[in-house]
Amino acid sequence: MAQIIKTFGFSELNTYLVQAPPYAIAYACACALAWSSGKFRESCYHIIVPVVASAVGISIMISTPNIGARYFGACLLVSGTYNGLNLQLSWETTLVPAPRSKKAALIAIANCVSQCSHWFSPYFFPTKHEPYYRLGGGLILFGCLCTVLLCWAVKWWAKRLNKALDEAEGYSEHSGVERGWRYVY
Repeated sequence: MAQIIKTFGFSELNTYLVQAPPYAIAYACACALAWSSGKFRESCYHIIVPVVASAVGISIMISTPNIGARYFGACLLVSGTYNGLNLQLSWETTLVPAPRSKKAALIAIANCVSQCSHWFSPYFFPTKHEPYYRLGGGLILFGCLCTVLLCWAVKWWAKRLNKALDEAEGYSEHSGVERGWRYVY
């Protein structure tokens, strides 16, 4: 982020100071979205909406020379990606009911995969692509698209599993049978 903000033309100190607000905004949004996701027992759209905001943010950053617009895009980018990852980890734990070792392995694998991008992503933002970094921005847009499609696929899968559980338990809306544990989507 520092390299992108540096292209705005601020001094070194101001570049570092201007980086803080997007992360503070991301934290506030993460708290609100986590609360909302738990209250409504819904994860898919609570992940998709911030990821779409990220896509809008990176689209703004790679398409306009206006510094104010690019800074707003940076706020959207940071908020969306930060929130999507946090909610994705909690959603995974509700999709795998047991055993605990399976949940732990899933979280470890998801964390590993999500952190691998830090190893190679700097190579997609070379200084010769300043100030727009369209190659890196395009890859972020591709990642956002993949995330949205995978969220919908997981939601579809969870609905399908819940339907199978309903049939196995003999549950229907007016059957009088108590509904057991279900996958959260």
